[in-house]
Amino acid sequence: MPSKARALAELTRIHWFPVGCDFMFWPFAWGSLAASYHVALPMNEVVINTLFYALLGTLVHSAGCVINDMLDRDFDRKVERSKGRPIASGAVTMTEASILLFVLVAAIFYMFSTAGTTALTLGLVGLPACGGTYPLMKRWMYWPSLYLGFAASWAVPFTWVAITGQEGRREGWSQVHGGSSGRWHSFGIERIDVIFFACLLWAGYLNDQHLPFYVMSVIAPFLLCLWHIWSFDHNDPKDSWEKFTAGRHGAALVCAGLFVDHYFNLASLAI
Repeated sequence: MPSKARALAELTRIHWFPVGCDFMFWPFAWGSLAASYHVALPMNEVVINTLFYALLGTLVHSAGCVINDMLDRDFDRKVERSKGRPIASGAVTMTEASILLFVLVAAIFYMFSTAGTTALTLGLVGLPACGGTYPLMKRWMYWPSLYLGFAASWAVPFTWVAITGQEGRREGWSQVHGGSSGRWHSFGIERIDVIFFACLLWAGYLNDQHLPFYVMSVIAPFLLCLWHIWSFDHNDPKDSWEKFTAGRHGAALVCAGLFVDHYFNLASLAI
C-alpha cells in the first residue's frame, strides 16, 4: 500500500479491524435485532440490515478516530505511545485529514438518509452531539470510556425508528463500558455491569423476548463479566487492555441471543 494511503488508513484505525469498529457496531446490532424481533422481520432482511449497520458502525468509528487525532495532535506529539500517529508525525496534514473526515461524514449521512426522516433527524443530532464530543471528554474526566458507552447508545433509538417506524418506544437498550480506564477499580466496574444487565433484563421484558434471549444475551455474558472482574488486575495495564478488548465476546453473546430468539420466534409464527 502506498505510504500516503497507508497513513490515511491508519488515521481511521481500519488497519486494526475489527477492533474499535465492533464497539460501534454493537449498539447498532442490538437495536436493529431487537426491532427486527418486535416486527417479526424476515431473516433475509435481518442479515441485510446487519451488514448495513456493520458498515455504518465502521464508518462512524473511522470518523471518530479522525476527529480524535485532529483534536489531540499536539498532545499526541508529547506521548511516546501516540507520537507516531499520522497527524502527529506529519504523515497526514490537517487539510488531508479534513477532506477524509468530510468524505466519511458524507457517507454516514447518506446512509442515515436511507433510514427515513425521523431516523435521519436522530442521526443528525446524535452523531455530532454524542460521538463527536467524545475526544474532548479525555480532557475533562478520568473515565471517558463511560461517556463513550453512553455516546454510542444513540444508535439504539436510531435503529429502532429506522426498522419499526415507531417513536417513543420504551425499550431500555443501552451500552455502558467502564473497563478501559486505569483509574477504575473492580467495584466501580461491577456497579456499571449491574446497571447494564438490569437494562438488558428490562429491555427484554418490554420487548417480549423469550428464553434464548435471557440465556444467551443476559446470563452468559453476565457470567463472562463476573469472570473478567474477578480476574482483573488493575495494576497491570496489559491486563486492562485485554479485559477491555475481551468485552466484544460478551457483546457478541448479546447479539447471538437476539438473533437466535428472533429465529425461533419466526419459526413459531410460521406454524
